[in-house]
Amino acid sequence: MTAILTSFRRALFRPSSAPSIPMALGARSVGHYRITPGYHEAAAVKFFVQIFWGVRGMGNLAISGREHVLKPNQVALYFPGHKHQVSAKDGNWEYRWWTMDGPLAESIVSEFGLVPGVFDSTPPPVDLFRRLEKAILDPTPGGERTAGILAYQLLVCAAAGARPAISGTHVAQTVAAAHRQWNNPHFSIKALANELGLHRSQLSREFRRVMGMPLMDYIMRLRLQEALSLLKATDDPICEIAPRCGFLDPDYFARLIRRKFHASPSQIRRGG
Repeated sequence: MTAILTSFRRALFRPSSAPSIPMALGARSVGHYRITPGYHEAAAVKFFVQIFWGVRGMGNLAISGREHVLKPNQVALYFPGHKHQVSAKDGNWEYRWWTMDGPLAESIVSEFGLVPGVFDSTPPPVDLFRRLEKAILDPTPGGERTAGILAYQLLVCAAAGARPAISGTHVAQTVAAAHRQWNNPHFSIKALANELGLHRSQLSREFRRVMGMPLMDYIMRLRLQEALSLLKATDDPICEIAPRCGFLDPDYFARLIRRKFHASPSQIRRGG
């Protein structure tokens, strides 16, 4: 006999609307939903990072204009500025989620190689979610730090086994090529398309449809991920880091860092 699951929604929010202490990544909210077919949330643009983690059943999510199905043991990622569209697909769809903010939230998530979309992962770490639910209601600075640490630990768990749910052979080949050649300043979509026997525009459309972002944006995220790692882990000068990250012009590299992260390379090194 199949068990009938009750429907519920639990969402807990940090008492302050923004991190009240200096934190590169803060925990904003956390939730646990079990919803029935017909449920949908009104589409809205959100300005924080949100990760959904499937528990059972299936639900529909639109990310960057592409429809996705979130299944058990999969995670879905939205970045700030994305329109959230969420609805139940079948049965009792159960999922957990949490949101993160802070000046470097998006870049920290990108450092794990995650991009907006749906990824195969592992069963959700329920104990971590429960600890975050408790910590996020603590209004003290210590409570906020603990919640931020737990949000980061959840991110590590989500990313550890994450791999894109790629169905197209060409996209899989393109992702592999991107991870081989991301630091090549002469990386060319046209050359890669020729290698795969496709037209440049066809490859670009297919990659964006499956991955939810343009190929060169994906390459840029890989480059910036490495740039952040080198800035934080080494004292190497900008003129050496830039070419290792695929940038021929160190001045352009420094300007790009400021524009993307609202901080200079030296401020990032100091943790600003």
